[in-house]
Amino acid sequence: MTASRQQRWYWVCQAIGWTCYLFIGLLMSFLFFKKQAGMYAVQFIGTAIFFGSTHLQRYLNRKHRWLKLPLGKMVLMVLAYNAVASITCQLLVCLFMLSIGMFTLKEFSFGYLVMYSANGLVILSFWSTIYFAFQAIQRWKEKEVEAWKLQLSLKEAELQAIRSQLNPHFLFNSLNNIRSLVLVDQTKAREMLTRLSAMMRYVIGYNRNNLVSVAEELDFLDNYVALEKIHFEDKLDFSSQVDSSVKNAAIPPLGIQLLVENAIKHGIGTQAKGGKIQLSLHRQNGHLRVKVENTGILDPSSASKGIGLQRLLERVAHSLDQPGTFALSQTSDNSVTATLTLPWKDYENLHR
Repeated sequence: MTASRQQRWYWVCQAIGWTCYLFIGLLMSFLFFKKQAGMYAVQFIGTAIFFGSTHLQRYLNRKHRWLKLPLGKMVLMVLAYNAVASITCQLLVCLFMLSIGMFTLKEFSFGYLVMYSANGLVILSFWSTIYFAFQAIQRWKEKEVEAWKLQLSLKEAELQAIRSQLNPHFLFNSLNNIRSLVLVDQTKAREMLTRLSAMMRYVIGYNRNNLVSVAEELDFLDNYVALEKIHFEDKLDFSSQVDSSVKNAAIPPLGIQLLVENAIKHGIGTQAKGGKIQLSLHRQNGHLRVKVENTGILDPSSASKGIGLQRLLERVAHSLDQPGTFALSQTSDNSVTATLTLPWKDYENLHR
């Protein structure tokens, strides 16, 4: 609700509420104080003072931000204000009644002052409850809108991060290798260009849920590995073992590719004779387990998760509503294994 609309509704509710209060007061005066015409004026004055008191309370709340106070402190502040406002109102009404001769000082009763002040406190506190409840709901809605805006901003930032995740050096090397391949095998060069084009479409056009199926990710990975093989030639021996049951599992885009890329960069790329990369995917205890084993020796200084892996785990927690885990270990003298464990979700069920 816009500020101008809130302002308009505030005055409408004030007018309706206090008009109803005045009508009830006039009706009570008519039924029980027929012989005291001054009581009608008393009702108008009392209502006007209450109207002004509540508007002043709204002003003080907006100026001093009472809603941001701890709940207990805010309640005490409002009750104290209402008590002072109610007593002030009753004193002013009593002065008016004295001035028009409705009673004398000798007839003045302190007990009646306390009783009517308590009644006024209840009425003002009822107004405060409605007003602050409405303000709290509006504040909650505004925070919810801000949270959604922040989430959209994070998604957009995440999209940019994913789109930039493909290593620029990989793109440069791929284009350079394809250019060289044109002179040797034009058919193969066209195939590699098609693969590179498919990869770019995948990166740019992933679904808005930040998830893809394992089958889609494997298609992308197939294109990625094919392009890397142009660069490494016989030095890169890639194989995969994927259970057919896991192809419909949901996974953040480029999740598997990141593990294979790291295996190539930190494993195969550091071996003079190249080596092997073996990918395996299977379901285990309600989780999707992605394992990438590559030739190489684990460098203890690089064993901790890099920025790419940290972002991947953040996307897993955000998209799959549960955290994932990552482990990197030296499984043999010349073999390193990276294991990514994700909470299991069927991709098709996400779109029903």
